Amino acid sequence: MVEPEVTFHNKALIKVQAQIFTGRTLISTCLAGPSESCVLAAVLGPYDIFFKNGATGWELARRLDSQATTVTLSHDKGRYVITGT
Repeated sequence: MVEPEVTFHNKALIKVQAQIFTGRTLISTCLAGPSESCVLAAVLGPYDIFFKNGATGWELARRLDSQATTVTLSHDKGRYVITGT
């Protein structure tokens, strides 16, 4: 069986840590600099993904109950925006 994966594209201008959780269990994490991408292990079914500032650990954005296989974080007009497919 192939393990599900999520590709994260960082379009923000800072280093971002992406974390995938199911419930309270951390499934995977990665750190991506500006314009970098990384692949995270995921779970079948919905998962929660959190994006944190790679330097401070402060939460930037989150998407709950996601099933996207590709997620992009960008910065637009002072807000962080998550898009996924």
